[in-house]
Amino acid sequence: MEMKVKQAIVRGVPDTYQDCIKPDPNQTIDLELVRLQHRAYCETLERLGVEVIRIEPDERFPDCCFVEDTAIVLGDTAIIARPAVESRSGEAAAVREVLGGRFKLIEIEAPGFIDGGDALRIGDRLYIGVSGRTDRPAIGQVARAAERSGIEVIPVEIRDTLHLKTACTYIGNGFLVVNPGFFGPKEFSRYKTITVPPEEGYCANCLAVNGRVIIPGGHPRTRGMIEVAGFTVVELGMSEFKKGGGGLTCLSILF
Repeated sequence: MEMKVKQAIVRGVPDTYQDCIKPDPNQTIDLELVRLQHRAYCETLERLGVEVIRIEPDERFPDCCFVEDTAIVLGDTAIIARPAVESRSGEAAAVREVLGGRFKLIEIEAPGFIDGGDALRIGDRLYIGVSGRTDRPAIGQVARAAERSGIEVIPVEIRDTLHLKTACTYIGNGFLVVNPGFFGPKEFSRYKTITVPPEEGYCANCLAVNGRVIIPGGHPRTRGMIEVAGFTVVELGMSEFKKGGGGLTCLSILF
């Protein structure tokens, strides 16, 4: 049985979001549109039965709306991440305050660094991408914490992509949505895969919530494959978050 999502932490979009870490620095972000897209995201979670816990944006941190990177929740424990990127080093403080009232907290210690976007939970396994944002010392710390909850941590070497969940997300019933070529072909061989077409690579980052699969709008071939696999799909506009290098999973911490 898939885990029911009861709550989600989200964080608003700061006025400084234009200065976030963009894959293409020349992209111009529409602040009005990005806030409309964020509101639609939160309202969708609420319609799916999720209590949305909102944290105000902090203008010091242009990337702070990508709240997923700040923590990993495992059972009764929340692991506070330690970013590799200096400009994001203060983002976790507000998230720590919210999680501290709900979970036992464990802090990732130097020299390890990790982003939550590299952590893919599938049942009692936690796959963690070894990337430019997440290293093996941090993964070792997560593994020790996860062991207490009976969760096995499996490192996955990734390449040429930001995070593991940029290229691979789990949508339930044994299915992964995958943009291939960014990790070894045998890494997820035990699961069924929906392989996105090359022109729809961004749609590999999907969000499964309480019987629905949320996908970024404008990816008809991937939507069709997910629906054929038996899932009900919800589409959301994500254009301005894509410009910031983020996807659907990046905008929330689910538990």
